[in-house]
Amino acid sequence: MSGRIISSGSGSGGWLSALVERTRDRFVASDPAFSRLRLASRAMLTLLLTSAALALVQLTLHPLPTAAFGLGIVISLIGSLAIRDASPRAQLVSRIFAAGGSCVSVAAAALLAPYPAYAYAAFLLLIFAAVYVRRFGARWFGIGLLSFMAFFMGDFLHPPADQLGWVAVAAAIAFGAAHLVTTILLPDNAERDFRRALTTIDRRIDLIWRHLQGETAAGRQTVVERKPLRVQLARLREAVLMAEGFIPQGERGALAAHGAASELAVALFELQLFVERVVGAAFAALPDAKVFAAARAGREAALARWQRERSESEPAAAATARLIIRVLRARQRLSEVLGETPGAAFAETAPTDAALAAATSSAPEPTRGIVPPAFHAPIQVTVACALALGVGLLLSADRWYWAVITAFIVFNNAQSRTDTAMRALQRSAGTLGGLIVGSLAATALAGHTIPSVVAILVLFYVGFYFVQASYSTMIFCITVALALIYGVLGMFTPQLLLLRLEETVVGALAGTGVAFLLFANRGSDLVAGKLSAYLDALSDLLAGARAQLGAGASDVARGETLLARSRAVDRAYADLAVAVRPLGGPWRTVTRYGAVREKLLLLTGCAHWGRSLARGLADSGPIEGAMRRRMGTVIAEIEGRIAAARAQGVTLFAGSARDHADLSSSREALPFDKADTPAFALEIISALLRRATAQPTREERPSKGGKTETGAYIG
Repeated sequence: MSGRIISSGSGSGGWLSALVERTRDRFVASDPAFSRLRLASRAMLTLLLTSAALALVQLTLHPLPTAAFGLGIVISLIGSLAIRDASPRAQLVSRIFAAGGSCVSVAAAALLAPYPAYAYAAFLLLIFAAVYVRRFGARWFGIGLLSFMAFFMGDFLHPPADQLGWVAVAAAIAFGAAHLVTTILLPDNAERDFRRALTTIDRRIDLIWRHLQGETAAGRQTVVERKPLRVQLARLREAVLMAEGFIPQGERGALAAHGAASELAVALFELQLFVERVVGAAFAALPDAKVFAAARAGREAALARWQRERSESEPAAAATARLIIRVLRARQRLSEVLGETPGAAFAETAPTDAALAAATSSAPEPTRGIVPPAFHAPIQVTVACALALGVGLLLSADRWYWAVITAFIVFNNAQSRTDTAMRALQRSAGTLGGLIVGSLAATALAGHTIPSVVAILVLFYVGFYFVQASYSTMIFCITVALALIYGVLGMFTPQLLLLRLEETVVGALAGTGVAFLLFANRGSDLVAGKLSAYLDALSDLLAGARAQLGAGASDVARGETLLARSRAVDRAYADLAVAVRPLGGPWRTVTRYGAVREKLLLLTGCAHWGRSLARGLADSGPIEGAMRRRMGTVIAEIEGRIAAARAQGVTLFAGSARDHADLSSSREALPFDKADTPAFALEIISALLRRATAQPTREERPSKGGKTETGAYIG
């Protein structure tokens, strides 16, 4: 690899090539390391291998009960996704436990089928246990989910007792196929995924250069179109965070291990930081178009020559060119640290599964009320499923499980009652869309078995591709696929899909109602907690900066500590952005949504300038005299504003920001060529927090100029 940023093409091949280019860009942006593509491929390949193996057993050894095929399909589709342990050995252990739990669930459902009351009671007990064991780690989340789904196979298909052994064989085959695909055929490979993500990062940077080059060529040196740049920068940040996630972690879950892994994380950090600075500087002054052409070609010498020639006549544009040179050097350093395959950073010993589990385990929650917090989620899900079961049985004695599955699933990964409601709405919307399209597709393909089977496989593949990105899209694809499956089996009727929609709505309402009425986990409480964590991380970064100033030195160890703390701010911001999403979603008005986004914009700006502060202090020598006193004063100001933000809590997001002028005054506090200093970063953080915590009057509204000014500092 070299320091040259990979070019993404000229984009001058007409409307068709432009369409292909945009499509490719959207695809790569949504899946930088092809991880979603691999997840979908794993599910489908596991399904095909399991189906082939079961067919072979059916033809050569022994006729299999229908439940064996049903359980094999369920395990193939879910087992390849639900077991996510760090090492192949840990995955094997989890799959053995999951196979045992699935077989026990099927046997219990089949043996209790003649006694419905006992069967339903056992099922609710299983639901409680499946949710409770999640607190012991991701392994038990997958085991509980697979045991839950396996119960339906036993209850719906009623395998006879003398055939349960063959059902267990089918489960073993399915788990074996999943393990083969996940660990051998399509395994996770951190270095490969990192290099793929790095290619995406190069493309994101090249698109930024292209946009700035086009702005200059169009004669817009003074007014840059900022929205496309913000989109590209957001995608760049997402790709960088994903790439960093592939770097080997420390034993205690640190953001980077020691040695080569730490150097790689720092090099990646620098690349993102300098690109953001280039964009921020370009908002003030754009250099000539040939500067960005040289940047795309990686011609550092030409950039340095242009910067020297214009340093006196166009100091702002020359400073932008100087930052572009730093981007190229950062990319070159990243290539040098990464090296050839296998890279030294990825050859280091990965943390043990026990260490990772210990690092990610949370502290016990304080007991409030009679029921311990550990039992809140199990009771919630069990009550919701009981309600869905009761109403679902009134609608259909055979298809009630659609309601219960919905009530169970809407609580998965839901962090608040509003999040649960949104998942319920997404599942219902996906089912409704799938009902309409599925009815049309099943009618059109009636009697055409081969096209139907191909369409089913494609739909399942697309559905699992979107499992991490769009829950409603996944449900839509699965509903259409079910319609085609019923069509192939000769069982399709529009009334059957309508019943699925009714059962889904019942389960969604049961889950939402219980989430709001029983042990309600309010979204505002979640946001307050994530905001507190973000402010804690920012305070921790400032404490490190103050300690470094007090020591009057900047050794490598302190620099790396500050970089790790600034990355903790990034992670805390990412968690906060997810938590605050429901506040600006369909449950609020459009004006409130704008206010939430504006406050998030200010907080992400603080994260950016926190990175700048950390890098500046890591590179600088001892800071003495007036500059040291000035930085200490600004740190004290920031700590006061952090205290104000803590006092506001979730109400921080309730109104638009004000005091739009103070960012520009902060920028004028230091000359333009001093914008790389830690003092400047501190002043911008202070200004951003002042705007975020200022309380607006009812008459005040955010001005366009205020939002535009903010963009110059967040990169």
